[in-house]
Amino acid sequence: MKRKNILKVLSLILCAPLVSCATTASISSKKSLHGMISDMHGEPVANYSILDQNKKVVTTTDERGFFCIEVNRSCKKEFTGFKENWESARLNFANIPANRLYILQIKSVKDLKEEFENFLIQGNYYQAEKTLLKCKEASIKETELRLYESVLAYKKGDFATAKEELLAAKEKLTSKEERSEICMYENLLDSKIQETNQEKGESK
Repeated sequence: MKRKNILKVLSLILCAPLVSCATTASISSKKSLHGMISDMHGEPVANYSILDQNKKVVTTTDERGFFCIEVNRSCKKEFTGFKENWESARLNFANIPANRLYILQIKSVKDLKEEFENFLIQGNYYQAEKTLLKCKEASIKETELRLYESVLAYKKGDFATAKEELLAAKEKLTSKEERSEICMYENLLDSKIQETNQEKGESK
């Protein structure tokens, strides 16, 4: 994991602002899907095809691999999974009317991570936790996942869990620079744990 990525994750403790712009692609039964599908950053999604023309289900073998498709408007459904599981997606969307216009939003792992970070900054820990579950399904790197879980636990005031996840992430790091950045956060957690223990002792 690159040092700049570690710094970015740890900066979430201080709620440094992050910017994310979402773009959506529209499809209807009268239009071809060719050239219309893009991810949240406006980047085209490659090698997609229609599993079922009537049900408007899209599959992809894009090199980024993992996607989440959300169908909005009158039918709110969600499917997350790896590219080999698209038959499940077809079944999941089987009851959607064929003659309606829907908005599709396709998210890559990068999008899910940014979504998690933004929910964290907003203080919406419930949605952050839900998005983190999607990140797990997307096989995010373990070191990064542990750091995310640590920061989320910190924000929720569970400093013991935050340190446990941090130490698990630290074990995976090899460079001295990366480990030194982790140590700064570890010291902060130690002081928070100590404060919490003192408060518990005083309340007895």
